[in-house]
Amino acid sequence: MEVQLTPRPSHRAVRFPNAIREYRLKAGLSQRKLAAMLGRSKDAVSSWERGQNLPSIPLLMRMAKILDTLAESLYHDFYVMFPKEEPGNQPPSA
Repeated sequence: MEVQLTPRPSHRAVRFPNAIREYRLKAGLSQRKLAAMLGRSKDAVSSWERGQNLPSIPLLMRMAKILDTLAESLYHDFYVMFPKEEPGNQPPSA
């Protein structure tokens, strides 16, 4: 079965932007195959890709391993969203 590359616009706003779809397509996996490898439904993978829900941390780690990447790569915006703390702005240590 060939992987479909057609973008699917969503009527809902993306809550959790991610790159799961891009990495899944690079790996040559369909949503159904990735879901089977993770023990979840195709609908769950679709929901993650559309940014409607988040996978649990253990699932995210397994998915990253299957897709041959780091978990941080799948949700890159979570790591750049928060400003880095300046050395002078840190609270005093106890």
